[in-house]
Amino acid sequence: MQLRSILADFDVWLAAHAPGDHRQLMPPADPTRAAALAAGRFRIHEDVLTWLSVHDGSQRDPVPAAGAFIPRDFPLLGVTGMSQGLAGMVEEVERAVEEGDEEFIVGLEADERWLPVAMNHTGGQLVVDHRPDGEYGAVLELDPSIGLNGVKRWDSMSHMFISVLEALQTGSALMTGSGPKAVPRIEEPADALPHVVWDLHFG
Repeated sequence: MQLRSILADFDVWLAAHAPGDHRQLMPPADPTRAAALAAGRFRIHEDVLTWLSVHDGSQRDPVPAAGAFIPRDFPLLGVTGMSQGLAGMVEEVERAVEEGDEEFIVGLEADERWLPVAMNHTGGQLVVDHRPDGEYGAVLELDPSIGLNGVKRWDSMSHMFISVLEALQTGSALMTGSGPKAVPRIEEPADALPHVVWDLHFG
């Protein structure tokens, strides 16, 4: 199934069951900006461009929980967030090289060919791997604060959306990069629209 069709199904499910998350979905990104976000460093994976052609991120409101329907509580980024995230990666790599820490940082905590596509409120990131010696298009999770260094979560963004949609539809668990399982449920607060939350289960 093509990603565009998967995203259409995803939107329908969110609208029906988690309108609080659905309303966070942004309109499509400007295609010229999307095509240029890697600044010529690498060829952007088609899944990234497809996501941006449908939604320029999933965090219309600038609050931590907005649009965080990917476990572990990740809102998806748009062009601006991806560009800023990539610039941060490049800066971190340059700093590591300058300080002689390259072997401890590059490909572990940062890489100039890792394109951030999601960031949660604790600083964890999901990145799409564009390294020539990596798995092109794979979605990796990293969070140095808990020792999570580029752990592969999904083969691609298409695989990510299929897996998450199936978990949402069935209430089934997904493994996280740090070990525990994440199980989705719909939270219905009195002062906000229903939205997805992921409960962690250890052991």
